[in-house]
Parts: sequence; C-alpha cells; structure tokens
Amino acid sequence: MTKKVFLPLLATIALCSCGGQSSQASSAQSQEGGATAITIWAGESEDSLAYVNEVTEAFKLANPDKKYDFTVKAVSESSVSGDWAADPSQAADFAIAADDQIPAMVKSNLIQSLEPLDKYIEGLSTSIKTRNSAESIEMVTDNGKTYGFPVSASNGYILFYNAKYIKAEDTTSFEKLLAAINKASQENGKNFRFGYPHNSGWYLDGWFRGAGFSVLGEAGKSTVECDWNGTVGGVKGVDVASAMVKLANGQYKDNWTSQTGAQIMTQIDDAQPNQIIATITGTWEYRRIKAAWGDNTGATVLPSYHVAEASKDFGMQSVKGFKLGIVNAKRTKTLIESARFAEFLTNYDNQILRFNKLSEAPTNKEAAQKIDVNSNPAVKALNEQWQKGAFVEKVNEAFWNPSNGLSVQLAKNDGSSFVTSGAGTADVVIDTAAVQAALDACVNSLSGK
Repeated sequence: MTKKVFLPLLATIALCSCGGQSSQASSAQSQEGGATAITIWAGESEDSLAYVNEVTEAFKLANPDKKYDFTVKAVSESSVSGDWAADPSQAADFAIAADDQIPAMVKSNLIQSLEPLDKYIEGLSTSIKTRNSAESIEMVTDNGKTYGFPVSASNGYILFYNAKYIKAEDTTSFEKLLAAINKASQENGKNFRFGYPHNSGWYLDGWFRGAGFSVLGEAGKSTVECDWNGTVGGVKGVDVASAMVKLANGQYKDNWTSQTGAQIMTQIDDAQPNQIIATITGTWEYRRIKAAWGDNTGATVLPSYHVAEASKDFGMQSVKGFKLGIVNAKRTKTLIESARFAEFLTNYDNQILRFNKLSEAPTNKEAAQKIDVNSNPAVKALNEQWQKGAFVEKVNEAFWNPSNGLSVQLAKNDGSSFVTSGAGTADVVIDTAAVQAALDACVNSLSGK
C-alpha cells in the first residue's frame, strides 16, 4: 500500500549508457521462439493480485502472435525497494511500487528509463507523459528522463467507520470517535474497538504533519532530517506524541487497539468478539471493508486530536501519493516485453478497471474525466482529505525502521512505559520525559547520531 514523492538523482542505466539495446538483446525477447517469462510484483492484497492476473490474461488476448508466461507474486508496494535491491537478478521484471520506493532504486540503476525504449516501442515515453497527470509524471521524472508508469492516484489514507454504530458527526475527532465506540460497546454488549495501524511511520507522520512538523530524506542519503522532538510554531513534538499515548491509554483504553493493518482487516466483521468498527487505511481496502459492513460502510476525512498543553486541536493529515509501475533495468531479456505490459496495464481501460476493482483513482487524464469520483465513498473521502490536509512525503529508506518502531511505542496500550498513572481513566498521566526520550532516540537514529 502503500506512499510519497521525490526528485531522484540522475541514474545511468546500462541500456542508456550503451546507446540503447543491441539487436541481439532485442531478439532475445523472443526467448528463442518460446514464451517470454515475466515475473510481476503486484502488491500484497488479494484484490490487487486478482486485478493483475486479469490484466495479464487480457494482455495475452491482445497479443495473439506472441507467447507469455506470467508469474504474479504478492509483494507489498511499500517494500519493493528493499526486496528488489537484496537481489536484483531475482527481482521482478515489472513491479507496482509506492512512489517513495523509487528514488533509491533510480540512484542504484535498478529501474529502466523509458526514453531509450522508444526505438522498440514507438512513442512510449511521449505517450506515458502525455496521457497521465503532470503531478504523477513529476513523481517519475529526473533530468528529463522518465523512470516509471503511473498506475493510480490514491496512495493516501482516510478514516473508515461502521455507520451502524458510529454517526458521521462522531468522526470529526479521535476523542469523539472513541467515545462513540465506547457507547456502542455498552449498548450492544460487545467490546468494539478502533484499530490503529501501529507499525508504520507512514501513518505516524500524519499526526506530526498536522501540527506543522516535517520529515525530509533525500534520495541516496543514509540520514533523514526530522524535527519531531523539537518545537514548531509554539507546539512541542513531545505533546503531539503524548496526545496519541493519552488516546491509547486513557478512559477509552479498552476501545483502542494497535496492530498491523493486516491484523486489523481480520477483525472487522460481526463474527469477531472484539470487532473493530473504525480504522485508518487506504482506498485499496474499501472492497474488503464493504464486504464486511455493506451499506453501513462509512468513509471520511481523518479526525483531529487534542493537544492539551497547547490548548489546540490538530487534524491528522494524509500522504498525497501515487502508485507507479517500474521495469527492471537488469533483466535485458524481458525488458521490452515488460515495458509493453507496463504500458498496457496503465492504459485508459485498465486504469478504469483498477478504479472499479481496487477503488484507486486514475492518473490517466482521460480516465479521470470518465469516472464518477463520488460513486465511490472511499475515493471521494480521499479527495476531500487531500484538499483539507495532505502532504507529499520525501523520504528515503533510512526513515522507515526508526519511525515504524516509534509508532508502535506510542500507539500501544498494553502496559505502556509512557504511562505514569491512571491508565484507563480520563486522568491518565503521561511520562513526558520518557516520551521525549523516545522521540530523541528516533530522531537521533534518523540523523545518524
């Protein structure tokens, strides 16, 4: 699922440095008359895998004079960079990745630029740049070269809630939301809960951005600039972090659970004794949530949270990002056919199909005009969130482990080391010195100290 933006450094790719692929390499696409074997990393959700498999079959039908052998694997869009770099020779021929995954891969010469492929696929780079939104093309452009195929414009997150138990007016703040979940629990004799996806700095960043804090990790660097442990606009980062700890450990402690996104999705149906009836995730989970909640599926902008020390409420923000298709520059025997498939998967028809199957808005300009955004509550809510409060995240690989770890620390409510006394009450007392120490440790790790 996952993320963000970059301006990657110029990468010299083997195909480009030798002035294009030789005719011998080009002829290798035929695999000596056999089928061209193409491995695809399609994202981790079942819906995403089903969608890509459907597109591969359509691609075969559209190219009856050629033979293809597709292998579609489940690899999260948010982990492509690390998985790919571990062994490029065993990586996918084509992958769908979150936009924050791209910078390091470009710098490491792992992604094929499109311009050198124009001699084999006429007008490829021009077509990709012309048919997609300027914002999505900016995500894959460096020094005039294009390093990917825009797939969708829905890489962000919103609040989903079960309207059978929660009213729309109770979703405007985390405090109101938890109170509503607590009330519904008492009325229905269940322990309903809010599920927070705790193991991701991606979501945690949305809390700090709402209060004016920021993160910057330039491509290729092993450090990240982060001000979470300081003061911005008169607001202390420790107070923002403490606000989350209070929500997780205060009077509605029993109605808050922090787990991975995948774990949360297994607990959203009525069969679960501790059912999750509200959570934060992206539009890619809309179909799964709709299958559980039916017409009661609510989707809306992210709630606000209260920082008592500043006597202010801040709205959680969402990343504004894209999903992008990339081709493996090291796999010369499949390079051209992988690019042909990438162009096909991201065309008008298949972006419309992706919207219908995965609730992800198109980057294709014609397709974006064709769809009715308001027909899908999740996409509609994300667009509203992006207008209300969203940020384009520029981070590198160094950001993830420290921020993921801090997110788990702050969101947990099972004997948190940050609680001095009063756990489970409105008068919960937070050990702000311990919270500050955790922030310092995270920021120091990010900055290489």
